[in-house]
Amino acid sequence: MCGIIGFNFKAPQNSNYLSVADYRGPDDTSSNTYGSFKLGHNRLSIIDLTVDANQPFVSNCGNFVIVFNGEVYNYNEVRKNLEGKYTFKTNSDTEVILYNYIEKKEKCLDDFIGMFSFTVYDIKNDTLFGARDRMGIKPFLYYHKEEQFAFASEIKVIKELVTDLTINKEAIGQYLRYLYVPTPNAIFCEIKKLNPGHYFYYKRGSLEISKYWDPVDFIGLNMNLSEGAILEKLDYLLNDAVRLRMIADVELGSFLSGGIDSSAILYYMAINSSKPINTFTLGFAGADKYDETSDAKKMATHFNTNHHEIIIHPNVADLLPKMVRHFDEPFGNPTAILIHELTRETKKYATVALAGDGGDEIFGGYPRYEAALLYEKIKFIPRSFWKILNPFFKIISEDTSGNHKFRRIKTFVNSLTKPLDEMYEDWIAYFSIKEINELFKVQQDFHKVVSEVFNAIPTNDLIIKTSITDLKTFLVNNLLYYGDAMSMANSFEVRTPLIDHRIVEFMTSLPSSYRIKDGQTKYLMKKLLSGKVPDAIINKPKLGLNPPMGMWLKNDLQGFISTYLSKESVENRGMNYQFVSKLLKEHHSGKRDRSLYLWSLIVLEEWHKQNVD
Repeated sequence: MCGIIGFNFKAPQNSNYLSVADYRGPDDTSSNTYGSFKLGHNRLSIIDLTVDANQPFVSNCGNFVIVFNGEVYNYNEVRKNLEGKYTFKTNSDTEVILYNYIEKKEKCLDDFIGMFSFTVYDIKNDTLFGARDRMGIKPFLYYHKEEQFAFASEIKVIKELVTDLTINKEAIGQYLRYLYVPTPNAIFCEIKKLNPGHYFYYKRGSLEISKYWDPVDFIGLNMNLSEGAILEKLDYLLNDAVRLRMIADVELGSFLSGGIDSSAILYYMAINSSKPINTFTLGFAGADKYDETSDAKKMATHFNTNHHEIIIHPNVADLLPKMVRHFDEPFGNPTAILIHELTRETKKYATVALAGDGGDEIFGGYPRYEAALLYEKIKFIPRSFWKILNPFFKIISEDTSGNHKFRRIKTFVNSLTKPLDEMYEDWIAYFSIKEINELFKVQQDFHKVVSEVFNAIPTNDLIIKTSITDLKTFLVNNLLYYGDAMSMANSFEVRTPLIDHRIVEFMTSLPSSYRIKDGQTKYLMKKLLSGKVPDAIINKPKLGLNPPMGMWLKNDLQGFISTYLSKESVENRGMNYQFVSKLLKEHHSGKRDRSLYLWSLIVLEEWHKQNVD
């Protein structure tokens, strides 16, 4: 796990491009010039801790240089196919990636199981190759203007190199809609994010980007497998995904929520380990409704782990500027605060932890998948009926304590009056287009990225269509984004075995009925774990890792709101204070849960303070 950087132009005087994100790799910082490119690297040592594995790493022939962020878990298997052709001087995955690229060029990507963003520079041909992993677990940002090219793991690094950046107004609208800026956009017009499952070649001003993997290619390939055969295959894939991610030369453990995803990971870790697993659970001081420590303790006791309970009551006012600084662009999911605190505390005991990110998307855990199933059953009802019914649902008050049940019901009924893509957007979006226009008193023109992705997925199965859209938008731009940013802020590595691309391919190939069956979400996972973990864990309702934002904003953060959302601050950003005031009144009255709307505006104001003022 590291931070990478490269550019082919002269850096501004006194630029701190290497040190500005050195928390991503505190174990070594190096840079050098090769041909027309300056390449740099901040290393967090996980595999082969020796100095020989430091980067930039140069091939034995002296012509190829790699900078790499992430892990290729099956590097030992790939290495076996290269031995005899290449002489290895380290036990690192970095060297394996380099020689496999020299051997196969972009086809090398087909061999890798892992999370990665990397570049290989061919000095002789002055050609830069770069790639991002299939799921987008590791970030890759780039700047391209005429014959200038720069890349890095974070926006702030490129900002140290380039001074002519302009705010992307489209990205602001997208942020308010989704709580994130979706790929390939970034908050600055001149910076782009490389899409997951893509690679590029850059040579003397020319940039060519290509796709090498897409989950849609696997839709419906295994429609006739028996349930027994499916369970056997899934058991093998999960076991192998976890086994590979336990390879490390540093102390590792597992995040344990007490939910089914983290419990599955712990089960497979336990059968692949000869010693007790280190487990870490997050709890909240004074917010029992959100606390899963008791369920996690059941699992820890069942598997005899070295268990650690991390109870937090974060000072959000202090954490907000730091969080915004690490994200570099507006990002509105407050769960990021929890991941920051969890990884900060876990770092005292380990450097790597496995986590259950992606389990809901892959196995069918979100309420919106139940909504998709329900829609399929009632879609024969005319939309005019729901238009008549909708006003009655709007008057229902919402629980601002964090229970989103009533909000989801209202959203679902309202969405039934719309086309499929707009219906799905309503399920996952926050500010409506109408509200965004009201906030800015002017029509906002931005691409509805999620709708575009949704419409491009070639299946009529609404659950599969929703799941793949989640993978391409919500997962990569939200969960994986904050997972990387907040863990790396603490020089900590998070590994996500449930989104091993082989598992994604297999689950996408199956009928969607295996995700929700007999009224059970995550049917396959629950069936597979039956008898392996306590029944109480399998049958417990989903809670999820959510902070009590409604409570914080209603009580602890009153001063916070008055500072960031004052009339002066709001109008200074060209926004409608009357509309913001309405949001505040709705939230405090209990009429609507506006906690995430308010939080997103607070974050946006802090981002402006750090990057514009």
